[in-house]
Amino acid sequence: MHYIKKGAQYSLKPLERDVQLFQQLLDGNTSATPQNKSQRYMLEAVEEMKFQIANIQEPERFLDAIGNLEIMEFIENSEGDAIRIFQTVNDRGKSLSNMEKIKSLLIYFSNKYLDKKYDDSINAVFSDIFELYDSIKYNGGDRIGINLIKRQNFTEDNILSYHYVTYFPDNYEPSAEYVLKTIKQKLTEIRKGSDFKDAMATFINQYIGSLKSFFLNLRDIISRVGTDTKYYKLFVILNLSATLYPLIVKLQEKGVLEKNLVGPKFIGKKFFDLVELIDVRVYKTRGTDPKADIVKFVSSINGKTDIEIQNWLLWFNTKWMSKDQFNASLSVNIYPNGALPYIFVNYCESIRNNEYSLQELKDIVSTVPTIEHILSQTPDFQPESLGFEDMEDFVSYEHRIGNLSLLEKSLNSTIQKKVPLLKVELGYDKSGFEMTKKLASDIIANQTFAKQDVIDRTEELKGYCVKRWWAGVPDGHPDDVISDEIESENI
Repeated sequence: MHYIKKGAQYSLKPLERDVQLFQQLLDGNTSATPQNKSQRYMLEAVEEMKFQIANIQEPERFLDAIGNLEIMEFIENSEGDAIRIFQTVNDRGKSLSNMEKIKSLLIYFSNKYLDKKYDDSINAVFSDIFELYDSIKYNGGDRIGINLIKRQNFTEDNILSYHYVTYFPDNYEPSAEYVLKTIKQKLTEIRKGSDFKDAMATFINQYIGSLKSFFLNLRDIISRVGTDTKYYKLFVILNLSATLYPLIVKLQEKGVLEKNLVGPKFIGKKFFDLVELIDVRVYKTRGTDPKADIVKFVSSINGKTDIEIQNWLLWFNTKWMSKDQFNASLSVNIYPNGALPYIFVNYCESIRNNEYSLQELKDIVSTVPTIEHILSQTPDFQPESLGFEDMEDFVSYEHRIGNLSLLEKSLNSTIQKKVPLLKVELGYDKSGFEMTKKLASDIIANQTFAKQDVIDRTEELKGYCVKRWWAGVPDGHPDDVISDEIESENI
């Protein structure tokens, strides 16, 4: 036991936020719940050590060997010097992230040119940022399952790049390496000035304050995904496009994300709804990614009023996807549209006249919903028998929204190339999705599903989509006050 502590004194002490769990684990309490990444690692380490110790053949000899180990200790009172030593020693270990390099860079300039005045504050801010990232990664990726965040290559450097476009408008797709290079250039340029200390201090404090605020607001948004159905649908089912992360964070930071839109035609609509609208129409349905426009806007958003932000988002929505374009997109091949699962989940809610609860949405995700072709892509029927002119005519309809539905993966795998009537018996009747149950009833009633059914169903679903994801302004400029001219008769 003296390896762990002597009397009441522990041999090792982690950061203050981890002390309580650390001591509980050392006292044998492994039922405690970890609250962050480092605590999860500690719990996993205890479990691993228990496993390894159970397999030690000679415990006393093993302990003797541990007692002969020596630990090298470097004591450095200066935060800046300590970080430079760490960075030098660490060059032979795991590579530093660009975020860690920026932290070291800022401390270096503070240490060398500002009399170490900001070393501690820089270190404290980045400690908070790394903890915020751990929360975002764990809650958004591991617990909730947001596709973008749960990817192994999603690191704090991704968020560093998202923040960059809100702070500097010069690059709409910056890599983390580019961010590091730019920060270094800015500091070097400031250093060349004759009276640079105040300017350098201002830049450092403003940058780290803005960076921390971005991480904090993203953490707050992600925390809502686990408790709020509309956030869960946006991030987990729709999979909000990465380009829109800086936008939604800045709207949150500015305090307008949950604000009501201005104007009698927008009653019940919020700025959040404009983000969802743009992702469905522009990014998913049109399949474009106008990053330059978004970057130019988010980098200037702090100086804009609520109505200017509203007008710009409405203008952007229609600039990149007019009402006519949206109608046309819904009338042709829509199968590659990444918003289809989200569109169909909302359509199911409209059929049942009630929104899904958060638990129901999680249950839906757990079934791995797939997009089902009612008339199969590789048909074992003669197209002419269902009203198509020939196979070429059928191919022109097979990916239209009227020939698609939502179906659980396990059911989809059982029906494969079956004709619609057999699909009802083997899968559609068993589905939990209201639109698929309704489809099953229609097929049974008509005893078939043919070309005209695809056409009629396309018009029905298209009408729902145009009403649900309405258009913005037909023409105009975001600097104009256009709220009362919005083409929103279907809201």
